[in-house]
Amino acid sequence: MRHRPRFAWPPSRWRRVPWGARAAPPRAVPAPPPASPPAPGRPPGPAAPPSASRETPWSALSSYGLVTLLAVGVLMASGAPPAPRVLPALAPVASSAPTGWARWLGGLRVGRQTGQDWFDAGLPLLSWARGQLPAPWPVHWRGLAADAVGALTGTPLTNLNRLLAAAIPSVTLLHVSGGPPARLPRELLETAPRLPGDHGRVWAQLGAKPLVGIYQSHSHEAFLPSLPTGTAVAYSTDWPHTVVQVGWWLAQDLSLRGVPVVQSRVDNMQRGILASYNLALATAKNLMRWWPSIRVLLDVHRGQAAGSATTSGVGGLPTARIVLIVGTSQLLPNPHWHENLAFALALSRELDQLAPGILRRPGVETVPYRYNQQLLPADVQVEIGGPHNTMAQERRAVVELADALAALVRAGRVPGLSG
Repeated sequence: MRHRPRFAWPPSRWRRVPWGARAAPPRAVPAPPPASPPAPGRPPGPAAPPSASRETPWSALSSYGLVTLLAVGVLMASGAPPAPRVLPALAPVASSAPTGWARWLGGLRVGRQTGQDWFDAGLPLLSWARGQLPAPWPVHWRGLAADAVGALTGTPLTNLNRLLAAAIPSVTLLHVSGGPPARLPRELLETAPRLPGDHGRVWAQLGAKPLVGIYQSHSHEAFLPSLPTGTAVAYSTDWPHTVVQVGWWLAQDLSLRGVPVVQSRVDNMQRGILASYNLALATAKNLMRWWPSIRVLLDVHRGQAAGSATTSGVGGLPTARIVLIVGTSQLLPNPHWHENLAFALALSRELDQLAPGILRRPGVETVPYRYNQQLLPADVQVEIGGPHNTMAQERRAVVELADALAALVRAGRVPGLSG
């Protein structure tokens, strides 16, 4: 029978010995000779340094300097920032060849969107330099100071429970009576690869008590200029090139304008386009159940019309056109469709004033299907652009939509929201 080797301890010196045999004990290391006693009348000298050399680790200052040099190199490679109202997208607009830092990341085999997330998280000023923050840039010094203290200490100043627990650890042993504590659903902790922003969370919340809930029934709807050459159908699960990315931009812009928002990035088309509205209905109900403060539900879509019909010039720049879809109760009962229509008309008028020409006529369309709009009095479907629009054109349209919706919220012209 063939003897299989086994390994003996210690792990620093592995030896192969046959089964059944006893591993030889490790050789004893001879003890160093005793130090000679000091001469009389002389104080004992310092101990001799050990013979084994030790590697000196980098200091925190050296590491910080290296990161700073890397950040300066990235800023130099990114080029000059565009005008404040020019909001370039990550996807290529005119050429598919990467430039600047994108080419450098490509050499390291790092995805463009992944690298963008790194730089946005490490250097927030890059978003402002690229013109993705409105001008003038809103600086909330109290919020920045609170975030800095939270990042350094691990205890956010805006969370009273965690602040008390850090100052008085015994507070965590106290339990408030009045029923079992509320548990967050497990789904709220889920993440998915390639989802834009918020560390890839499927349920991305920006701000406390969100007023706006965003989801995408047809989550695979994409844009041909961003897809590989030769792609015939504008559908994809590469989320940065789909309406999921458009919904995330809308969530970001609303949050920057002081409107708390939550976006669901659930893949409602995972079972095909026919089952998408059934899954989207469950998604919308979860948004309302987990965030009862929501007063507006937006189902973000991409239209099907040709590029000339879905593109206009806003501020001298090609911008994707927007149309609002309101489902009636012609086929299935929709108790809120009149209120949804009134809200859509108010939003379209605000859009027309802020960005003339951005609406795809008639601006508001009514259809016999209710499209899951029976849940709230401000529940509409938003079509932004079409399959031939670029991501940059989608990005510009989202800015105008966020401006119009934020104006309605500030004026209290949202059903269920007092002014």
